[in-house]
Formats: sequence, structure tokens, C-alpha cells
Amino acid sequence: MDTITHGIAGALIGKAFFADDAPAAGPSWRHRPRNGDRAAIVCSALGAVFPDIDVVAVLFTNDNLAFITTHRGVTHSLLMLPVWAAGLALLAGWLARRVRWPAPPFAALFSVFGAALAGHIFLDLLTSWGTMAWSPYDHSRLAWDSLFVIDLTVTLTVLLPQLSAWVHGRPQRSLWLAPAVWILLSAAAFALAPWVRSLEVPLSTEATAGACVVFAVFLLVPLRHRGRSRFGRVIWCRLGVALLAGYLSFAAGMHYVALGRVRQFATEGNFDYQNLAALPLPPSPARWAGLIATREGVYRVQFNLLGGENLRIDFFRHATANGYLSSARALPGVQKFLWFARFPVFGYLQREGRPVVQISDVRFVGPRRPGVAATLPTPVSNFSYEVVFTPDGHVVSSGPLQIN
Repeated sequence: MDTITHGIAGALIGKAFFADDAPAAGPSWRHRPRNGDRAAIVCSALGAVFPDIDVVAVLFTNDNLAFITTHRGVTHSLLMLPVWAAGLALLAGWLARRVRWPAPPFAALFSVFGAALAGHIFLDLLTSWGTMAWSPYDHSRLAWDSLFVIDLTVTLTVLLPQLSAWVHGRPQRSLWLAPAVWILLSAAAFALAPWVRSLEVPLSTEATAGACVVFAVFLLVPLRHRGRSRFGRVIWCRLGVALLAGYLSFAAGMHYVALGRVRQFATEGNFDYQNLAALPLPPSPARWAGLIATREGVYRVQFNLLGGENLRIDFFRHATANGYLSSARALPGVQKFLWFARFPVFGYLQREGRPVVQISDVRFVGPRRPGVAATLPTPVSNFSYEVVFTPDGHVVSSGPLQIN
């Protein structure tokens, strides 16, 4: 899941379970808070972002595969969660004293950071990237394949209840603020829709209009009860947590159905498969890519559980075995890449008289592009690995393949 969504989800957790409806500050956030609620909310948001600090380590290493070997590692570990929560709680308490903010005691801060970190790890486990949740004891990557790595529905589910709580928190301003925020969100949705479609994500005009209706439910409908509603910030945010839980359950159920569809396809095709999976595609839990790994290559089946799209089947064949492929497999960099790649396809080509071996992970296949070997899916930058040899078998270069 993207870091922005993690931060918004962390703020939701803080407001729902570690703060109350009473104002935490004076007339504005520039004033010193009256209680520890603001510190709890800030800590929850920052705690939910903290695990992604591991990407900073990539900047300080010469390892060209550091992003896949470091990201979602020890900072995303359930085993290390108590250590991170305790350290962050001590740091937050010290900073709060420095800036003279009232803050919850250590035990409460530990709970705040623990819940935020657990929420981050759980959301990442639901994606297909893979998370080393048992690091440093076990570096295997767990992936539950229920959510695409960027899911706008999750983002809106954790954002809208907080927006609604803010907009309707003061009845005297909600009459003009609610329509203004609704217009802003709706305009942003229609402005971004063409850009999303340019990425080959089928976001229809009807779906965009439906999002605007959802915005209205959270922002405009409550105006009917302006000043009389018993919905405070806590109730709004707990409603958001409940909606998120419902959506995640629905996505998990759709994954179960999609995986069954992939198994059915493999059975009907009499495939002697070694591995298979159903991976989510944007923009909804209805779109899936089924991957079936065989000795000859990988089948990719794209389908929509709710219909409306034609079934698409691609087959990515392994190159015929040769000495260069065998030599490439033995390289440490290739071994590291294969540890990450769940559905690798090996390709072979000649470039300027030099043998080239390319390994691509079909999980991240994109549209075919010119200049890529016909036996390979079009690689996405950093999810394909290339080894260039001299004709006599010496390695000229190796590393992630960059696609311009």
C-alpha cells in the first residue's frame, strides 16, 4: 500500500481509538494543545508511515537490488513491532516534553504506535508485493494478494470519514464548507480520470460519477442534520474503520473466487503447473490477473469477475535452455532476483553480437514495447533483471533492466 494511504489510515486509527470528540487545541492547530489527543493522533499517523522509512536505506547502498531486498523488511516485521513501538514511544514522549505538548503516558503511546505499525503491516500483507513479516528470523515474503498496491477505494475509505468529521465538526461553517469540499473532490476525480485511463486502468465515467455520489453521502447528506447529529469525530472515524474492514473482507472474498477461477482454468487446460496465483488489478476487486507457471513458461489470464471485459490470455514462454541461461542462474544477483520474483520468465537474445539473458517477473507485466525479446513480457523497470555476456561466456554487466 502506498505511504500516503498508510498515513491517512494511521490518523484514522488515532482519532477512532486514542482520542475523543473534545477539542484538543485552542482556536487553531497553531496553539498549544489542551490534552494529549493531538499527540496521539500525530503519533498514530507517523507510526503508520514509519515502516516505509526502509526505502531511505536504498540511498546509502551500492546494491542495485536493494529496493526489493530491503523494502518491507525488518521495519515491517511483526517480530520487531514491539521494539519499534517502544522506541517510537520513548522518542515521542521526549519530543512532546521538548515542545511542551501534553502527551499520553508511555504505555498509551506504546499502544498507539503498536496499533499504527500493525495496521501498516496488515495492509501491506494484503498486496501482492510481498512482506517479510517474520524478519529477521525468516526472510520469506508473505503476500495475500487481495489488494493492488495502490487502491483508491482504500484511500477514500480512510479519508472521507475524517473529512466529514472535520467539515461537520462546527455546524456554523459546515453549510459552506461541505459543498466546497465536495466540489473540490468531484472536480479532482473527473480531472484525474483521463490520466488514470492513460495508464490502461479502465476507470469509466460512470465509476467517477459514482465516486462523486459517495462524496455527497459523506459531505452533503449530513447537512440535513446540521447541529442535531450525534456523530462526533470518534463515531465518524470508527465508522471509517468498520467500512475499511468491510471492504477488505469483500476484497478477500473476491480473491478467493478469483483463485478458484484460475484453478479451474488450469484444470480445464490440463496444465502441469508448478505455481499459480490470482493477483488484483486496478481499479476494483472485480479485476484479476491469473498467473499459472509451467515448465514451458507462464500463462497470464486477465478477467473481470463481474463481466464487462473480454477474457485475455497471454503465454510467456521460457527461452530454450543454453549455457548462458545456466550461467546466469548461478549468479548471486540473479539468485537474489529470483528470491523476489514469484513468476519469473527467462528470455534470451543477441544484442550487438553479445548474448543477453533477461529474467522478468510476470506479476508486473505491462504492455509490450518495441525492442523487447518476443519470448518475454515487457519488463517494468526494476522488476526485470538482465545479464550481458561476451560470446565466450564472461559477464559484461548485470542488474535490473531499465525500460525507457
